Amino acid sequence: MKDFMQDNTQKPNEHVYFVNQLYRDFLLPEILGDDTAAILYWAGKRISRHYDLSSFDDVVDFFNMAEFGQLEKIKERRASITFELSGQNVADRLDSDSREFSLESGILAEAVERETGRATESEITILNKEKKVQILTRFN
Repeated sequence: MKDFMQDNTQKPNEHVYFVNQLYRDFLLPEILGDDTAAILYWAGKRISRHYDLSSFDDVVDFFNMAEFGQLEKIKERRASITFELSGQNVADRLDSDSREFSLESGILAEAVERETGRATESEITILNKEKKVQILTRFN
């Protein structure tokens, strides 16, 4: 345990990643089982409503505060918006084989729905080489 703790304190804010990893990558999947992704997506939508995240700027600020990573809108079309999530926390999660970004996906789906007034769903694509995550939100 001692060596593990030393390895996890070499980078600034490493404790934040460790706590997120503990909850999201170990504890929640143990409790939620096969329903983890669906429940985290739903929880993300609830978080977005609770914190009144109804604009892109609100979501960017929230992601920064929660240390989810840097969020950027990279493509906007008539019926979809593509976002990219990057940064050290995202790279660390991907390096540890964490592929669970349903919470972030749910937050974005709800925020886009509130901003556009159109029913919105989202899907996640992991960009392994770039150490980034793309989240495509589609609306009617």
